[in-house]
Amino acid sequence: MITDVSAIEEKRGPLRGRAIAALAFFRSSAPVAQVVRFVWHYIQMAIAMYLGMLLPVGLILSTLGLSHLLRSPEASALVMTAEMVFGMSVWMLIRRHGWRHTVEMSAGMSASTVVAAAASLAGLLPHTAAQSGTVGILMWAGMLAAMLFRWRDYAQGHHSTEPRRRRPRDDVCGRAPHAERGCG
Repeated sequence: MITDVSAIEEKRGPLRGRAIAALAFFRSSAPVAQVVRFVWHYIQMAIAMYLGMLLPVGLILSTLGLSHLLRSPEASALVMTAEMVFGMSVWMLIRRHGWRHTVEMSAGMSASTVVAAAASLAGLLPHTAAQSGTVGILMWAGMLAAMLFRWRDYAQGHHSTEPRRRRPRDDVCGRAPHAERGCG
């Protein structure tokens, strides 16, 4: 057992220095750091989409007596896409992305499923086409295309496209209204 505190602090010092250096690297505008931030955002969107698929939409529809709506593969694929869009949109709004980016990413992601479902219902594709692996790959590619279109927004690290709201200031001493009245 180590009883000398300085031995622990010596081990902690270089580690803290490395952590600060790593943080500075990821906040930098170096090309590698931008790629890492871009890939990290793509991974976050994938996680959010998978979590969105855990929504109990099928259970809710069957409870309401609407389970017949999910019998067709097209409807099932569209419901799954809507669940994924919901999860992704919620996460993007939590991360303070603007509505424009959220809509672009949702459209890029769901376009392939909507087109495949429409073509399937029109008889141009088999009924299982909307749930095929090709449509899934096109869905991921559409999301990547939307992100590449807005490279600067996803690689730079600052997400909010809306200006930050300033807190109102008190006329007497320039502090927030809820601060103490003393202007010392």
